[in-house]
Amino acid sequence: MSNNSGKFELTRKGAAALAVGALALVGAAVGATVLVEHRLHGHGHGAGHDHGHDAHEHGEEGHEQAQHRGHGHGEDHGHDHGDPAGRPDGAHEDEHVGGKLRLSPAMIENAGLELLTAGPGKVAVTLRLPGEIALNAEGVAHVTPRVPGAAREVKKQLGDAVKKGDVLAVLDSRELAELQRELLAARERLTLAEASFARQEALWKEQISAEKEYLAARQAVAEARIEHRSAAQKLGAAAGAGGGKGGGYALIAPIDGTIIEKHIAVGEVLKEDTQVFVIADLSTVWVNVTVYAKDLRRVHVGQGAWVTAEGTPAPARGTVTYLGHVLDEGNRSASARVELREPDRAFRPGLFATVDVSVEEVDAPVVVSDEAIQRVDGEDVVFVQEGDAFEARPVKLGRRGAATPAGQGARVVEIAEGVAAGERYVGKNSFVLKAELGKPEAGHGHAH
Repeated sequence: MSNNSGKFELTRKGAAALAVGALALVGAAVGATVLVEHRLHGHGHGAGHDHGHDAHEHGEEGHEQAQHRGHGHGEDHGHDHGDPAGRPDGAHEDEHVGGKLRLSPAMIENAGLELLTAGPGKVAVTLRLPGEIALNAEGVAHVTPRVPGAAREVKKQLGDAVKKGDVLAVLDSRELAELQRELLAARERLTLAEASFARQEALWKEQISAEKEYLAARQAVAEARIEHRSAAQKLGAAAGAGGGKGGGYALIAPIDGTIIEKHIAVGEVLKEDTQVFVIADLSTVWVNVTVYAKDLRRVHVGQGAWVTAEGTPAPARGTVTYLGHVLDEGNRSASARVELREPDRAFRPGLFATVDVSVEEVDAPVVVSDEAIQRVDGEDVVFVQEGDAFEARPVKLGRRGAATPAGQGARVVEIAEGVAAGERYVGKNSFVLKAELGKPEAGHGHAH
């Protein structure tokens, strides 16, 4: 029995020893788990060691406390660092805290953000008016045949650029042939009359013929000359500078320009008043502007203006060259004209336009691009660069207008308060930062 009893006691002791060893292993495992979790969250080795020691000393109770502590550290870290996935520092590229955004250089480039420098400048305070692009009426030529005829040859097409004197088309005309015949006949009669007069003059001087015959011959020469001159003028008026032989004559371009209308085809019979070609000098265009009665006192001839229209690459600079003296009875407005010289071909006659007339120029200590202004929480803000971050800086705006003199009509705004000269800010595509700022802040979850 004693032997059996001894064996039984050894077995209980062995079991106790085994239980203590198992608890120690579990505590060590928990401590290792906490250590790994804390290292992922940036904690040192000491914290993991302490938790493992607690588990070893206090058994099952220590195990539960260690698990609770390990879980609690994950929650604290999630709140402190704003990373729900428990990623190491620097694992995400952008964040925003307290109205500031941090973006990597790659994100700045991909978003197309334009960084500009605030500074002093001239602001042209403008008056915005509606308008319509039109042809320069003083640079338009209508080409007509002047005599009926049929098109023998067409040398120029719609859209072609032509020079003054270029042949546009060649026509055949019976009327023109008749005028040419009359001119030839008048020329022959003049030649005969001149010869007869020379003979009568010689006979009269030798007192062979009577003075009456001499005077009659001189009168005949005068009449022949008048008929010849008249026939030549009729032919010239009919054929213009083109002239022609055998009933054919050329339609000639009267100015440099571009053919904007063409109403002729080979073989087509044309009347003398048919508008065959329209040529326009597009080196200048007019913009017809509507000026309302309340704005008339602010608009004057000679003021600068910027014109934009749908599809145009950039505003075009022009000058107010005309302001009407009579108001339209319908809408109580006057007509004004802005002339654009050498405009981009995108400024096509017929397009509706927006005209910003410069009514005042002011010197501003700080100006920024109009694109930089965004509205956030009811305030006007500019995203100002501060180190590697962008701050949504509230600003007080001054006068708006166009940049001068070399601003190409770019819209700018005066900053009365909020941004200092020399500070860097986001101009183009600043709305991207506004959208990013409006997103829910990442990192409010718990790390488990």
